[in-house]
Amino acid sequence: MSDFRTLSAGQWQQTLIVQKSRFVAFAARVNTVAEAQAFLKSVALPDATHHCYAYLTADGQKSNDNGEPAGTAGLPILQAIESAGLSHVAVAVERYFGGIKLGTGGLARAYGQAASQVLTAIKPVVVRDCVVLGFNSSYDQQNAIHQLVQKHGGLSTVTYQACVVWQVSLPQDKQIVFTRELGEVMRMVPAIKIVTAHTGVEFPD
Repeated sequence: MSDFRTLSAGQWQQTLIVQKSRFVAFAARVNTVAEAQAFLKSVALPDATHHCYAYLTADGQKSNDNGEPAGTAGLPILQAIESAGLSHVAVAVERYFGGIKLGTGGLARAYGQAASQVLTAIKPVVVRDCVVLGFNSSYDQQNAIHQLVQKHGGLSTVTYQACVVWQVSLPQDKQIVFTRELGEVMRMVPAIKIVTAHTGVEFPD
């Protein structure tokens, strides 16, 4: 699996008011077209005037104007996803018409802004294949190792026994250089074991 930047887990909502029309935007991380379709169905508001959406997943992408003029709703939503540098994401924007026509340009801006607003409210994550390394260190090496883990974008858990027992999750492509630099920090060749490997692990962006 290739690395990708996406939303943290959960479902997110933001509301935008433009010329008395209310645009309610929902966003979620999805892995497949089927997941995207299920999410979009779950957030469709029955009393909304239009249910517009876009999604971008590993196995497909789609945008839908749902009765708005062609290219004024679904495409701006999709462009907001792409502009944010995200994938594996679905966004729905439910519009409640406020009585004032916005024109095609106004509609495109409103749908794009509503989508961007909900996406930028969420802290993104990077999903990577990772390896979990196990090793021990002395207590006086702990701070330096924490800094090394952070330098390489890893996550660590420690257990305090007679020594510090580490489990460090790292992107797979960082394993070799991390191991080399860990040896430099510890001033020895560390006894490292590969605890396990995982796909689809979230790391901070």
